Amino acid sequence: MSSNRLRTLVVVTHPKPTSLTRSALKRIIDALDAADVEFRLLDLDELAFDPRLTRHEAINHLGSPDDRPDLAPHIEALRWAERLILIHPTWFSGQPARLKGWFDRVWMNEVAFELPDGATRIKGRLRQLRRIDVVTTMGSSRWINWIQGNGGRLRVNRTLRVLCHPRCRTRWTVLHRVDNLEPDDIAAWLDGLPARLDLDRPATAGPTTIDS
Repeated sequence: MSSNRLRTLVVVTHPKPTSLTRSALKRIIDALDAADVEFRLLDLDELAFDPRLTRHEAINHLGSPDDRPDLAPHIEALRWAERLILIHPTWFSGQPARLKGWFDRVWMNEVAFELPDGATRIKGRLRQLRRIDVVTTMGSSRWINWIQGNGGRLRVNRTLRVLCHPRCRTRWTVLHRVDNLEPDDIAAWLDGLPARLDLDRPATAGPTTIDS
């Protein structure tokens, strides 16, 4: 299925409005609009999303999402999405606290997974989610990130993805060594985001092969 036909949820976090992450968000939103893609935006900073898992949530981690009305808009958006675009900086080898907390609190029982009676392994429920794109920036080089273990990438590829459609694909768009790049290099990366996310293709395009 063409990426432009997938209902798309964009989740972004960065506390600084002048950050490169925010510039990337603008390029992606403009490209989604231009491609006439149906999308929703969750700006975790604008929403003041609290990443902390409460004591009640931890004790009742297998409870119903109906017990957490404050998370209802996030839950509904996640259930609605066929494609997820995560836009964030990489800090300490992984996602910022707001985004990690969004995983902890929103990807919950009866939303992202279920644990059938008598089972010891969870079963994914987000079978409508077919693609996850990550757009992120790093101060370190690709080599350093590899030495650190690619924690953020593993969390998405080996944890989130298994809760989605069996053929869900992930794609990473990463800008390394951001503190050492020239402005022209950064501008070129931003300009290339629509193509990298297949948003420069018409909605009638055929299936996209995505590198995992």
